[in-house]
Amino acid sequence: MKNKTLQRRQLLAGGAATALLTALPFTSRNAQANTHRFPEKQQKLNPMATGIKAARLPGQTFAHMVYSRLGYGITPGEFDEANWQALPGADDATKLRNFINIQLAAGNDVDVNARIAAAGTFETLNKSLNQLWVDYHIDVNNQTSSYRPIYEMKRLKFTRAAYSLFPMLERLADFWHDHFSLNGDDEYAKSTMTSWDRDVIRNHMQGNFHDFLLATARHPAMLYYLDNYNNSKSEPNENYAREMIELHTLGVENYYGLAQPSEVPVEPVTDTGGAWPANGMIQSFYVDNDVYEATRCLTGWRVRDSSSTGDTGEFMYDDSRHDTFAKGVLSSGFANFSANQGETDGENLIELLAKHPGTARHIAGKLARFFVSDNPPQSLIDDVAQVFYDNRNASNQLRLVYRALFNHADFADPTYWQSKLKRPFDTVVSAMRACEADFTVAPDDSDSNSMEYRMDDTGHYPFEWQAPNGYPAHSNYWMSSTALIQTWKTVDWMVDERDGNDEYRFPIRARTLQHYQNMQGQLTPNNVASYWMSRIFDRTPTGGWSGDVVFESVVEFLCQRPESPSYPSWHADKAFPYEDLAENKWPYYWHSRLRGAISLILASPYFMQR
Repeated sequence: MKNKTLQRRQLLAGGAATALLTALPFTSRNAQANTHRFPEKQQKLNPMATGIKAARLPGQTFAHMVYSRLGYGITPGEFDEANWQALPGADDATKLRNFINIQLAAGNDVDVNARIAAAGTFETLNKSLNQLWVDYHIDVNNQTSSYRPIYEMKRLKFTRAAYSLFPMLERLADFWHDHFSLNGDDEYAKSTMTSWDRDVIRNHMQGNFHDFLLATARHPAMLYYLDNYNNSKSEPNENYAREMIELHTLGVENYYGLAQPSEVPVEPVTDTGGAWPANGMIQSFYVDNDVYEATRCLTGWRVRDSSSTGDTGEFMYDDSRHDTFAKGVLSSGFANFSANQGETDGENLIELLAKHPGTARHIAGKLARFFVSDNPPQSLIDDVAQVFYDNRNASNQLRLVYRALFNHADFADPTYWQSKLKRPFDTVVSAMRACEADFTVAPDDSDSNSMEYRMDDTGHYPFEWQAPNGYPAHSNYWMSSTALIQTWKTVDWMVDERDGNDEYRFPIRARTLQHYQNMQGQLTPNNVASYWMSRIFDRTPTGGWSGDVVFESVVEFLCQRPESPSYPSWHADKAFPYEDLAENKWPYYWHSRLRGAISLILASPYFMQR
């Protein structure tokens, strides 16, 4: 309402907000556009900052750290200190192992499933790839939009992240959607995105990486997005081969520059057969010639679409478009792919890349930077890479990798706690969880549409990153003023949003009234601010919150003078009327003030870090 809007503007111009926001200083510098040799799908990058210099949440608990890294933060009654202590185990390390096992095992996600059923508008979730292709790409019945699958997956991602009983799986899905990134609005991805998320990402993210990579290579969303459907011996297209090497497997850190294959250092491998070099030595790094040769291996890998027999959307190999001559990839220039192998060329290439030692190092580093720190210790990366490589033939390879990462001593080292800034999506979902929001982000819902428009402005709406490198995981990128301000605006909107029954989606007033029902004389700004900070952060510092910079700023906001000069500022230790909060009475509008105070807590450095 008008009065509250004015109060927040006054606050932003005054000391309270300054105390909050200047706790997160940074020095801006410009980032270069990351083309990845993919100019038609470049993404404009935000200005970057040198790093986080914000005050950390005082006395962060081990449980809070785990829930922030491996999920989306505190959820009262589900993911909080009490539930952590209820886990089996006498110490945090044992509890962590049990938490990880529970999350990986998963089960019936009852809260999410109930919301999907209640929404009644998710129509693509159980359709096969072929059904999706026929119904939304071909649209044989002329009755729907080709955007329906991606439209539903964007909405479902919010509902899953905010209400899942297995948030660690959602965070892992975030990682792999960014690793095997494609623009969900791309012509062929949009109609098959339900299958990409279900059949490729979620079906393989706890399995074997080689199988995972092969599944991505054969899905129409990836084949079209990176143009391999158009890769033939007469018109080779290197887009996919390059990104498979630069992003999906070896990574740019294993690029040896402008050199010949014979000049690249080698290392021993024990894998044999297929394309593995007969001498047991493989290039440690790749050069441009390896990309060109990989491109030749993947010729003829395409989609069964309208240009071929049976327009099904499924993978097909077209031998007439395949380069049949011998090839050499990562073999010091010697041919390790025999002539006339057909589709096997691509299969051997994928095995070679998936099981290369450099791929283990690349993915271990990405996982550590995503879940632990922008600058994780090398010991963590090395140990996780070893587990990745040693288990390259195991059916549960990636599950073993996660256990090695999350149970590692460096993961638990407080040096690296709260060393990353939450990305906008993470911040919004964390706010929904911390404040127990009741908001199913669903198709065909006007409030969900409004949320999408606002999230678009943050630059982090699911599946909309256009370049193949995925949404940035480094905190630098998200410290631009645009990303931060638009994220805060989105959270503020959600705090104030009502449903069709005119009930607030964040039950802030209801929780406060319930807590103070039998102690109305203690309903003071100091006590209310303390109650909500302890609830959101799941802890109370020894001696209370008094003197804390965030706490004092929130109290100052609650106590400010009303718009009418006839009424004074409120005293921090003076109780305000219980019924005034219940009815949001003039002139202090305590309910509006309280919602504004919650928005400030959610915009604080304590909440924005993980």
